[in-house]
Amino acid sequence: MLYASIALFVLAAVFGATILITWLNKKNAPRAVVYTHGLLAVSGLLVLLYYAFTHPTAYPKLAIGLFIITALGGIYMFLVSGPDKAKPIPIGGLHALLAVSSLVTLLVFVFG
Repeated sequence: MLYASIALFVLAAVFGATILITWLNKKNAPRAVVYTHGLLAVSGLLVLLYYAFTHPTAYPKLAIGLFIITALGGIYMFLVSGPDKAKPIPIGGLHALLAVSSLVTLLVFVFG
């Protein structure tokens, strides 16, 4: 289950990097890429939360907390950005940094 969560987060990271690179090139990211990124990330978090509920004595608390904070940043960016709006690039960079930190924390939990 943790491997599935990691795989979903890695795929979400690929789509997220695509979005950020597109924004840095002053273009709009395709909505399909944005929606796929969000869907993969939320799916990864839900799998991770399910793992936490089924293993209440040993689960990656820090990684879950960081992923939740990261998700809140993603929701904010989704709500404030659009095809005709300025892109929140600094927040996107912070979001990416938090996402990578969350993933590394999860990897340390899983692989020690």
